[in-house]
Amino acid sequence: MASKSQMPILSCHLSLKLMFDLDRWAEIGHTLRQHKLRTALTAFGVSWGIFMLVLLLGMGKGLERGTMSLFKDTATNSVWIQGGKTSQAYKGLIPGRIVNMEIDDVALLGSLPGVDAIGPTKHLEKGYTMKYGQNTGSFQIYGISAANARIQKLSLESGRQINELDDREGRKVAVVGTRVIEVLMKNSKEPVGKTILVGGIPFVVIGVYKKALEEQSPNRVYIPYSTLRRVFDPSPSISMITLTISSGYTWPDIKSEVIRLLSQRHRFDPKDLSAMESFDISAEVKKLQSLMTGIQLFMILVGTGTLLAGCIGVSNTMLVTVKERTREFGIRKAIGATPSSILFMVLHETLIITLAAGYIGLLAGVGLIELIRSVGIESDYFRDPQVDLSVALGAVGILTVAGLVAGYLPARQAVRISPIEALRHE
Repeated sequence: MASKSQMPILSCHLSLKLMFDLDRWAEIGHTLRQHKLRTALTAFGVSWGIFMLVLLLGMGKGLERGTMSLFKDTATNSVWIQGGKTSQAYKGLIPGRIVNMEIDDVALLGSLPGVDAIGPTKHLEKGYTMKYGQNTGSFQIYGISAANARIQKLSLESGRQINELDDREGRKVAVVGTRVIEVLMKNSKEPVGKTILVGGIPFVVIGVYKKALEEQSPNRVYIPYSTLRRVFDPSPSISMITLTISSGYTWPDIKSEVIRLLSQRHRFDPKDLSAMESFDISAEVKKLQSLMTGIQLFMILVGTGTLLAGCIGVSNTMLVTVKERTREFGIRKAIGATPSSILFMVLHETLIITLAAGYIGLLAGVGLIELIRSVGIESDYFRDPQVDLSVALGAVGILTVAGLVAGYLPARQAVRISPIEALRHE
């Protein structure tokens, strides 16, 4: 008689014997072939469940990457500030006044603790005619500083950004969008270094960008802010102030001080929320990350639910199988089969169906995701779908657990069959 300390070792030995017993594999194969249609339909349910789980998670990853890519070319610790319209009277001034940011505001805010880099952006409302050779087009001009260029980080296709030397010397250089090159140079392969006329004034193209935040089509012309003031508009007004927050600070930490300083210069009530507008990139990124997490969890629930529905089908199928084989199990027990051997036999059959079908579904899901990647299906909100290794391993783990759970009830029913009652069973 084996001692209690030896029981786990014997149980493990029995499991390994059942797993590598060739006769047992042949017997299971024979059992499954007897009911081909039922086995195929049951396996399809499991395969479809794991396929949907993998596909949903892969597509969710593509959605997350596409959405977050909207901010990949912009510093995620940046804040964009622009003037608004007053809604309250203040010190004798009527409401409805337009608040215009000015270049001196940049120096004022740049001295605040918590402000790292800061720069102005000025947009000329008037569209200027651009010319290269015989080709012309009308595009918008934006003046930015070198600091602003580092914060916004235009997604360059070729060339370079506007730097400190360009801004300090007021150079006539420009970073232009791919749409501008398409119109003026008919998609020239080497646009960098060529000279275009901007309102009749020559500018050298130093860079070509393909995407900018909040821009549907890359059709802007960026030039140094100092050049814009000297050549086109000498007024001190600017369209926007862009700054980055120093490490250890957040925008809410310094927002009240920024509003206080600007309200003093531009004479509006600090409590007037419409007098100044700010856009905190980090807050928007956190909102999107929370949204993507929620979508991923929803997809996991839907995919797991589909998989569990397939495993319930396996459990029901095995219950029918156990009932059909009641006499067989009774004979096995009558000639000496132990309850554990019958339990492992039923679980073995269940795992074979779930794991084999699940592996096919896993391959199909991964294959479809890779096909989507290779074809290059993407948009601003969807790109580069991928199935992580952790997701694949997690799916296999869920499948194994679900298979064991699905097979446990039929296996327990098989164990409880009385040999005498089983032999009477027709």
